[in-house]
Formats: sequence, C-alpha cells, structure tokens
Amino acid sequence: MGKVQDHKRSAKSKRQVDTTRAKAARPDRFEIEGVVEECLPNTMFRVKVTESEVEPMIGREVLGTLVGKMRLYRIRVLPGDIIKGYITKYDLNKCKITYRSTKTGSQ
Repeated sequence: MGKVQDHKRSAKSKRQVDTTRAKAARPDRFEIEGVVEECLPNTMFRVKVTESEVEPMIGREVLGTLVGKMRLYRIRVLPGDIIKGYITKYDLNKCKITYRSTKTGSQ
C-alpha cells in the first residue's frame, strides 16, 4: 500500500477508540441497567432500575433520555427493552440512556 492509504488507515484507527470505560470511571456518575416501563413525549422514558452499583437505586423508577449516538441516529426504544445508562450523583431521578437491548429478562 502507498503512503496515503496507510495514513488514512491509521487515522481511522485513532478515531475508533472506545472511551466508554473512561467515561464510566468518573466519580460523579454510576452505571445502571433497567427496563423501559413507559414511553413519554420528547424521547423520554420511564425506566425501572434492575441493576446498579448503588444498592438503594434498585427497584426505583427514573426518567430516562437518549444521549449521544442513540439520539443522533434515532435509535428506537420501546417498552420492555432492557437499557443501560448512567445516573449522576447530583440528580438521582434522571438517567441518560446509552445502550438498548431487545433481550427479555427470561432469555
């Protein structure tokens, strides 16, 4: 390959760095996993937390919104979907949805 192709390939690999671990390691937020209970207007969702790093959050209902690529590419989230997201320690009633899975709890 020529110099141009090598340059493009290395630039592409630099852009594809996974930063989710670094973002999740921030001390002011913690990861949650939950089930979408209800769809609300303006891409908001009522989410029931099923797993969390913080014990008291399990079983609570929070208000979730789409962020990042999910909002950009208009990923559809439906009731019954399992989602992953994060909650900041400053507002424990709202979460940001970062991942959607269509698997049900029984599978």
